[in-house]
Amino acid sequence: MAETHGYCDVRFLPLRDAFRANLDSGLDKGASLAVTLNGEFVVDLWGGTRDYELTQPWEADTIVRVFSTSKVMVIISVLMLVDRGLLDLDAPIASYWPGFAKHGKESITARQVLTHRSGLPGFGRSVTFDDISDWDDVIAILEDAAVWYEPGTTCCYHPHTFGYVLGELVRRLGGRSFDDFFRHEINDPLGADFSFHLATSQAARAADLWPPGHVPGTFNGPIGRAVGGELAMEGWFDPGNLSTVIPSGSGITNARALARIGAMVAMNGELGGRRYLSTSIIEQAASEQSYTEDELLGRVRYGLGFGLDSPDFVAPTPTTIHWGGFGGSFLTMDPVTGISCGFTPNQLMIGDEFGDDPRMTAYWRALGEISDSLA
Repeated sequence: MAETHGYCDVRFLPLRDAFRANLDSGLDKGASLAVTLNGEFVVDLWGGTRDYELTQPWEADTIVRVFSTSKVMVIISVLMLVDRGLLDLDAPIASYWPGFAKHGKESITARQVLTHRSGLPGFGRSVTFDDISDWDDVIAILEDAAVWYEPGTTCCYHPHTFGYVLGELVRRLGGRSFDDFFRHEINDPLGADFSFHLATSQAARAADLWPPGHVPGTFNGPIGRAVGGELAMEGWFDPGNLSTVIPSGSGITNARALARIGAMVAMNGELGGRRYLSTSIIEQAASEQSYTEDELLGRVRYGLGFGLDSPDFVAPTPTTIHWGGFGGSFLTMDPVTGISCGFTPNQLMIGDEFGDDPRMTAYWRALGEISDSLA
């Protein structure tokens, strides 16, 4: 039986049971799970191993790559710009970033990027970690990129361009690099432990990643090029790339930090006596912006960047907003119940369909039942 550590409020014991079961069954090698209720931690669990040799236990401060769960941090940063009157979601991005106005991108808006309808799901070329290690180089690639679809017409998940386009808006309008903006405006004030790049001195804290045992077949058409050919998956497992800032996917953190950041959203933008977001912008973010077939993910209901509850992808509660990452990490936030939940594994798991992960299914079912019992 795998050893687990931490705390779980008696009202949330089904989550602890699911956490232990996943470790005992081998679905997880090591992981952390955390939940806040009305801004306070009610679950903070960790267990298993963090290294390939199975000799190092997952510690309270162990961190791990969370891939596209990082997009939640991009979304929050953009919502801050909107709240401050610095960004109009329906204005052309080129009005803030003139160099973007090329090759069919002239009319693309931030709202279209947030809902994966900008027509720019990929760079249109293969890139390496060396290519994207310098922010200015990535921006030059984006400026030269051409749209794949007429903006606003097709929903197609943006694996990497999402974070770079919106991150450049944050840089231009927020007065500092995207990473610095997130750290100074969100992470540090909340006392969270989330970084988009890891200093060499911190590398020992990062858990090794076990690749998924099963990956769906190659996607056909342009989306196949976006996902399968533009950035080789092997680079994500190279410790030498931990210092590269990739807003859409390079986040390194643990469940405690995810739940802490999510608690701010679940508390309608205010936590610890500080207001980060207005209730109004959170309501907008949680309202349906698009509900259609996504060429990569299937039928998805989007708010402003967040996933929303739908019959196609059932969230823990009808009012939960969420997003997750390649392999299984996720962050859920419910501004109605006041619950946020973060999960960070090092055993990556991929199913045949979006959201096809038995660990997430068990946690979300338990969260739904617990939410009902607390109502």
